[in-house]
Amino acid sequence: MISVPWTQDHVTTVRKARLSKQRGGYQCDDVDRYLEHAVALMRAGREVPAAPVTGLRRSTWREGYSTDAVEALFSHIAGWQADLLADTGSQATTTGVLAPKRMYWTPQQLDWVRESNFRPARGKRGYAEDEVDSFLDTVLIAMTKGEELPDIDTVRFFPPRVGRTGYEALAVDKFLDDLKRLRPILR
Repeated sequence: MISVPWTQDHVTTVRKARLSKQRGGYQCDDVDRYLEHAVALMRAGREVPAAPVTGLRRSTWREGYSTDAVEALFSHIAGWQADLLADTGSQATTTGVLAPKRMYWTPQQLDWVRESNFRPARGKRGYAEDEVDSFLDTVLIAMTKGEELPDIDTVRFFPPRVGRTGYEALAVDKFLDDLKRLRPILR
């Protein structure tokens, strides 16, 4: 896990960003949810994943955040992160930190994640299936490589798009709680 030395200025800038609105812009809820997630990661000193601009819903008739303003803010976050990581990269080689032990995830743990199934959210709060599936793929890749799991406390899923089904949110949340308790064998 790479630590990013975010400053309070970065967090405040993202948290208090004033995005202009326009008809046909990105849906405010989606952008606000991503920015909340980014702020949580910044406060935890974690990397902020690339913004899912192609996955953001657009408002056709309603007012939404200006696409140019949103994309500019996302670009600033990515630029700040690249600069901070470049600054810390030169220091990481001189600190002489010992390499951590390799993690080993058991076949039973891998099977448990791989075989997880979630009920469709019919009339209940749900999460977009593709986002949950993508996260599970990331978890499985990390387990297979013997790496640390993605930070489960900061993962956020968007609701499914209109006309699409999603996974039942309570079932996914329970799975995430159980996943957080899994521990690898250190070798």
